[in-house]
Amino acid sequence: MRLVEANKGLATPITLTFLLFSFTLLTVATYYFAMSSVNARAGRLNYTAVMQDMLMFEDSISSVAWSPSSSIVQSFKGYGGEFETKPELRDLVVNVTLGLTSEVVFNSPIGYVRYEMPNSDVGQADLYLVGGEEPLINQSFQSLAKMYIRINGDSQEIYLGYRPLAISFLDTSETGVVNVVRIFIVNLNSSENLQFTGSFRLRVRCVNVTTEARDYNLTGEFSYAQVKATIEGKEGTVNLPLSSSVGFTVVRVETLVCNVEIEEVKT
Repeated sequence: MRLVEANKGLATPITLTFLLFSFTLLTVATYYFAMSSVNARAGRLNYTAVMQDMLMFEDSISSVAWSPSSSIVQSFKGYGGEFETKPELRDLVVNVTLGLTSEVVFNSPIGYVRYEMPNSDVGQADLYLVGGEEPLINQSFQSLAKMYIRINGDSQEIYLGYRPLAISFLDTSETGVVNVVRIFIVNLNSSENLQFTGSFRLRVRCVNVTTEARDYNLTGEFSYAQVKATIEGKEGTVNLPLSSSVGFTVVRVETLVCNVEIEEVKT
């Protein structure tokens, strides 16, 4: 009888120890699951916040573009990502062809901006936030901006650059009718080389707008001018309508470049 009672007395602390151990494991597992859920939610919120900051930043650039000396200051809160300007990269070459005549009217890097996204379980690669994948556009209602999420190594980043807009129209004066081919380019290569993590402030300023015009008096009738843009290895081509008169065509090609500077605000 005493042996049985002794065994019963021993079983009680063993059972309590096992229950305590099981409860501890359950508590730890619940804690880590809760923390993982909180971290995942925080990652998604930071991911969304970075997108909103970059959308506001692009809106700031578009607001000052084509208005020399205008500027806007924007604050970035810093959500675990990395912001960087690349003013010396992204070469743009624009070529205009009129019949057998072909000339390069622009050849220079125009820069871009990248924002490495904070860690998140959200995957939205190739999602366009502004604009589209076309390297050249010919509709004034389309955005010159090209902002989308892309994969860079093991991370996602928001890429922001600008593509040219080409249009044509007739300019009628006392001397006759001139076909105007006008090309608009937003150029970021006046910007500082910047790299930030955490919070920071930037000033976006329109430095100036430069214009280069070339006149062509062409013998023969032509129905269109071809504009081709090559940027980051991708080509885009648009055909713009022209009007000819009695065996000759007068064309003026205007290249308008809006130079935008991005700089750090230190105070």
